[in-house]
Amino acid sequence: MTKIIDCSMGEGGGSIVRISIALAALTNISLKLINIRAKRSNPGLRAQHLEAINAIQQLSGMSVEGARIGSQTVYIEEGFKPKDDALVNIKTAGSISLVSQAVLYYSFIQKRNIKLKIEGGATHGKWAPSIEYMENVTHAILKLMNKKIYTEHRKFGFFPKGGAEITIKYDKHENPLPLILSERGELEEIRGYSTASMSLKSRKVAERQLDSFIKKANPHVEVTPIIKYVDSISPGSGLTIVSQYSNGSKKGNFVPGEKHLSAERVGEICSTKWKKMEKGTGAIDVHAADQLIVPMALVEDNSEITADEISNHTRTNIELIQKFFQKTITIKKETNHYSLVIKDL
Repeated sequence: MTKIIDCSMGEGGGSIVRISIALAALTNISLKLINIRAKRSNPGLRAQHLEAINAIQQLSGMSVEGARIGSQTVYIEEGFKPKDDALVNIKTAGSISLVSQAVLYYSFIQKRNIKLKIEGGATHGKWAPSIEYMENVTHAILKLMNKKIYTEHRKFGFFPKGGAEITIKYDKHENPLPLILSERGELEEIRGYSTASMSLKSRKVAERQLDSFIKKANPHVEVTPIIKYVDSISPGSGLTIVSQYSNGSKKGNFVPGEKHLSAERVGEICSTKWKKMEKGTGAIDVHAADQLIVPMALVEDNSEITADEISNHTRTNIELIQKFFQKTITIKKETNHYSLVIKDL
């Protein structure tokens, strides 16, 4: 029997495609996706969605029909010849973090090691987490669930040309643990990952971004600077701030550099986001909640988190998860955060 997912549900974005294909491959079911990104001004599949499908197809052996730019309908049949590695090529500045998200979900409870190599794409792009956020927030929190992920950077990519080269290794998951992060704890450390292309080194763009953040945010704990200049095919930069708390939780935010933004303005925008994040008493930030909801649903035992916010994106993902698994997912609004609990029915 083929499961049909209407991708116009809820927020209607590309995450519905990424999650659906990963869970269909993981559970070995046939799937039909309809109305893909139908609410967007440029509806249908884009390059990064195609490469996410491509990666899962390589790893699971599933057959796919209709996967092309602009397509709003895709058919997927279960696969029988899984592989342990995949290679994808993003010819745009599509987000590496978002493409790899599908593989993260597919690999999460696998009893085998999986490797994903991505050529092209952006490590620091618009509307997506940076590579530093992915490594130091998402992947770091997943270690609490006993999932280990390793990233190797060969090249970095910025908007508009991309051109990155990244390898991500997902260890087999022998003993998946539930995620319990209900208390934020005290702020212990802030790390500032300020990255820029080598062409911007003479202007000290990376240093200026982070200095501006520190000046505007004026945090009460010291900021550990991680300044990096990297080779890339187009100039660009990004600033990622990661806060670590006494109970092991982490929160972060990212601002990409843009042509019309000075390095100082990037730091200022990042400080505004950080101050808002610090006012929230959730153990994780709004973006991590969005990314962690699927891994939480894949483990057998109950998981519980608190998050600064629960976005429409996350609510859509919850609705989608319940189409694949029998889970009770409860959201409760507290004073300065939301609590979220996932239980088996």
